[in-house]
Amino acid sequence: MFKKICLFTLTLAVMLSASIAAASPAPPAKGQWALPLEPTLPFHKKADINSDFADVTMPDMWLAVPSAVRDSDNYLWYKVTIDGDTGWLPQNGVRLKMGGKSKLAAKLYNNYVKARRKIMNKPGNWTSYEDAGLVSYTSDGGEFRVIRRRNSVEDVFFTTEDAKTCKEFLGVNLIGLLQPQVRRILGTPTMRETPSDDKDTNILSFELDGRNITLTITEIREPDNDEGRVISVSFYRGRTGEPF
Repeated sequence: MFKKICLFTLTLAVMLSASIAAASPAPPAKGQWALPLEPTLPFHKKADINSDFADVTMPDMWLAVPSAVRDSDNYLWYKVTIDGDTGWLPQNGVRLKMGGKSKLAAKLYNNYVKARRKIMNKPGNWTSYEDAGLVSYTSDGGEFRVIRRRNSVEDVFFTTEDAKTCKEFLGVNLIGLLQPQVRRILGTPTMRETPSDDKDTNILSFELDGRNITLTITEIREPDNDEGRVISVSFYRGRTGEPF
């Protein structure tokens, strides 16, 4: 049970470590926008970690990003204007609004619902426990949490780090894929963000078309590869970064 609880806790911590409160402003519908996730971030003159910079107090608002570029180490930089000054923010500590709602992620969620129903009807090696109306199902491969009502079930959370479980629930295995492979399957994310203290962790968020559900894919960049590799896949209730 310790392993199962840790899977939920660690995945949740990674997902929300760079997130802000549910009251955070929604991004503009069109264009590319950056939301600072820390009160202060280094603001560089160039898209280069060795360029001159100042630690600047960040506004609590979305900033237009007319340009996003990668440096020689394949890390992203966002061009923004703050208080009339134009410069560059490194990717860590920033949430980038990229695309719209995802129809492709919605299809994966439909696959998940079918698999979840089968487990709830016939748990097999999945164990369940209930706390204050929230029912959790856990196995060595993952965990999902639902609110079971009289005539319906509301999905709250699902996570897995296991390739077999990912394929069983989503209909496709994403664990172990590199970011370009993920993009070929799911297209452009709604959002992407990087924790301020770990520039090698990336979280891609795909907000589902027609549902208040978000698919998140957490990637870790390995020393021998400049692309992130998927380590976990999750669904959660709400929009990007919204506590569920």
